[in-house]
Amino acid sequence: MYKPADAKGKAQNVPVPVMPELAKENSKAGLEAFIGYWYAQLNYSYESGETGTLRPLSAANCSWCTSLRESVEAAWQDGRWVTGAGIRTAAVEMDFDPARSSQVAIVQVIQEAVEIRNDDGSLYQDPTPATNSASRAEFEFTDERWIMVDLGLIR
Repeated sequence: MYKPADAKGKAQNVPVPVMPELAKENSKAGLEAFIGYWYAQLNYSYESGETGTLRPLSAANCSWCTSLRESVEAAWQDGRWVTGAGIRTAAVEMDFDPARSSQVAIVQVIQEAVEIRNDDGSLYQDPTPATNSASRAEFEFTDERWIMVDLGLIR
């Protein structure tokens, strides 16, 4: 049974997101499904500390993708864990052009406050406040699958 993380301990039995079949299609609906799946994997990483399922969804040269993954890995070092940090996509906007392999989307992302806990449950650092932000994300459909190739906050 799933139990979210709290000050007493790590999350337990965190469900691993499953990629919907639609997310494998080179279509607007397929890309929207992939975007939801990518952020579900990021959410899973925050909850579980596992980033291996997120890594193959992003290009190696996507610097913010790498930075997000590395920050999750750092948060989980030395017996620490993350509480809160729930992340969801509230809106996705794009002008999908089926003639192009590269597509750009604007993604509204809402994230709960992030707390990193020490192995005794105390706070490792001050919590990161909740956010409601927009990102510009670029994706490519290659080798019969979507991959995020660039990600950045819109300021």
